[in-house]
Amino acid sequence: MRLPIRVVDLLFWPAAAAVLFGPLLVGAFDSFPAAAVAGLLLLLNLYAFSPLNQSVLPRRISLVVLSACLAATAFDLGARAVFSYFLDETPKELVVRAWPPLPLLNRFPSGVRFEGEVYGDLAGMSGHREWREYRPTLFVTDERGLRNEPSAGEPEPDLILLGDSFGVVRGTRQDETLGALLSRSYGWSVYNLSMEAVSPWQEYANLLAEGDGLRPKEGAVLLWLIFPGNDLDERYLPVFEASQLPWRGRRGQLVDAVRRFRYRSPLRYVLFGRDVPGSESVIEKKFLDGRRLLFLAQYARNNGRTAEDVRRHPNFALLRQTIGAMKRLADERRLRVTVALVPSKEEIYSWVLDGAPPWSTDGAPSPFSAAVEEMARQNGMPYLDLKPALVGASRRAFEESGQLLWWADDTHWNPLAQKVAAEAIQRELLLPLRPRL
Repeated sequence: MRLPIRVVDLLFWPAAAAVLFGPLLVGAFDSFPAAAVAGLLLLLNLYAFSPLNQSVLPRRISLVVLSACLAATAFDLGARAVFSYFLDETPKELVVRAWPPLPLLNRFPSGVRFEGEVYGDLAGMSGHREWREYRPTLFVTDERGLRNEPSAGEPEPDLILLGDSFGVVRGTRQDETLGALLSRSYGWSVYNLSMEAVSPWQEYANLLAEGDGLRPKEGAVLLWLIFPGNDLDERYLPVFEASQLPWRGRRGQLVDAVRRFRYRSPLRYVLFGRDVPGSESVIEKKFLDGRRLLFLAQYARNNGRTAEDVRRHPNFALLRQTIGAMKRLADERRLRVTVALVPSKEEIYSWVLDGAPPWSTDGAPSPFSAAVEEMARQNGMPYLDLKPALVGASRRAFEESGQLLWWADDTHWNPLAQKVAAEAIQRELLLPLRPRL
């Protein structure tokens, strides 16, 4: 006997499918096996409300399942505005996102002006709230989502600052960053092209992608910050032409946006947590005055790399190619490249990590620094390792005022270290170039 298909069935089936697949669509569960489970539940619901079923119990069970899925989806969507602060454990204005046209690069939200309290990344990783040392910050981004004051037109700098999070330092007030100090104290017109969580190759790609939007003055300087903590370990590609970069069209950007939307599911966070570095990534030590000083285990391990370790790293050859490509790109755009190596906290305060005598860290270059200096010199780039200046300043600062050069709960340098760096960079790298401007 053939049963008729009712109009109510035609309306119910797509509605039931939308409700049952809702938690999957918002990202609360992975596609598999959640899609298979949702499909099975849909079949059961279709049977429960079809003319084939004459029992009340399957319909009641189906209504419970539908109600649970609807509530889960509604919670996920409704909680996103508030839950973003818990997902990132930092104000959402300071969270980097993949840049839609080129997701290999990151950006902050554009047009941000955030004034409030922040704490260190190491304290966040540790999971110990009592380790957080809150400090006020002022953080501003321009229309590109980079840490600059908004401008009325195209920037016309005579110094482009290019680096990773040590050029951004979102925990430092805008007027106390390295770029601001070079501008205010030494008269440079600075545009900060730095971005968090990038390799030297990504920094090169950043200049390649954004450089046409800048109008640097004749003979402008590119100050390139290199960081030994993880610059060998971040992402590299053997691509050095703008046309060959993995740009994303509108369809690709839409796919990426859906993927990011699903990844930020509050319900997924509640059910399964988030894959973030745990407390095992953080090393706690006591300083001379008894204060807690935190270090990153990865940077501590990398601080022990030998010259052979550096040269045998899978990305070493790509780093060499990147430095050569940067020289060619700078020549095309009439920029003069200078390279400054920013040592890690684990290097400057290695004596604390190792339990060695106080202030026993010397200023000798690390194997990574020696390798980068060789590459820079081969390409005619003036080079400065900031380690000697910071090692000397670390002792003076503590003995004179009890200050450190790094935030105690953070991997990044504080305003005092950036002031020391600005003085050394101006004296050793920039001043010899100034008469030519």
